[in-house]
Amino acid sequence: MEFQFHPASRRGAVRSLALGPRGEKAAAALTAVAALAALSLFLTVPTAVRRALRREGSAALAQESEAASKQRRGLEGRAAGLKDRALDSGDLLSRIAFLYRVSPARWPKSLNPEAGVLEAKDPGEIARGLARYLVALESGLAVLQEAESAAPTLPARTPSLLPVSGDLVEPSAFFGPRTSPWTGTEEFFTGLDLAAAAGSAVLAPAGGEVVFAGRVPPSPDSRLWRFGNLIVLSHGASGATLFGHLAEIKVRRGQRVTRGERIATVGSTGWAVSPGLHYEYWRIGGGLSPTDPRFAILDRRLTRGDVSLEKMWATSAPGPLEPLPGM
Repeated sequence: MEFQFHPASRRGAVRSLALGPRGEKAAAALTAVAALAALSLFLTVPTAVRRALRREGSAALAQESEAASKQRRGLEGRAAGLKDRALDSGDLLSRIAFLYRVSPARWPKSLNPEAGVLEAKDPGEIARGLARYLVALESGLAVLQEAESAAPTLPARTPSLLPVSGDLVEPSAFFGPRTSPWTGTEEFFTGLDLAAAAGSAVLAPAGGEVVFAGRVPPSPDSRLWRFGNLIVLSHGASGATLFGHLAEIKVRRGQRVTRGERIATVGSTGWAVSPGLHYEYWRIGGGLSPTDPRFAILDRRLTRGDVSLEKMWATSAPGPLEPLPGM
């Protein structure tokens, strides 16, 4: 086999390369290798390019997906926050309506937890529920404003404050049926026990008149003597409040007090093993009877916001009960 190399200029000499049998085999082998290399590049380069493109596409898709997920989580968080704020507002208005003796028939049904207006978790559904709930809040607020316009003294004489000052106040016993820690028998606990530091100020939750200040004489038929030093405030048509286990009484019978006024100090008189305040709220409803005092504490969240106005109206201690002294 002979190869001829022609120069670019016609004046140049033509060069020849003759190959023997071995040279021919080597040339054939090199040609085959070159062909295989070309074929390999033809097949593998597009595949590598496709893989690289897929990797870049997957990375971009993953980034977009993460960004979308982050945005949705942020939206869900904001929607949940708005929902919680709306529910807190509805719960507060419903408790004020209870204290103002607003009839459940006049109260917006959408504010009742049972209505489930804000039960959804999807941001879009929450937004639609919030629009409906806002209308109910505005309607409820109008009802309360009407009640205050009809009775200007209503807010001042309506119990609404936590009756103990200080941050170190914790509920230790709640309104409702329980096993007595003293007798081991079943009983209905008619108030709220608040653990607090000895000497903490006991405050009037609303304006009223002191109708009793002292101790109830011991009697087998009485439960009130167990509370040691005791104060009872009358709030007129807004009911009455009772304060027990007091250390020092700062008021006297017949005295008028205002909201937030100091009336006593926290103690452990009566059946008490540690300093605390026993607090009861009695409301008028076919008579005077105790209900859950947490309904009448608006400045501190001691109860969940899942009690409708109807349920608050229906919450009352079973009778017959020992009447409050002085009432």
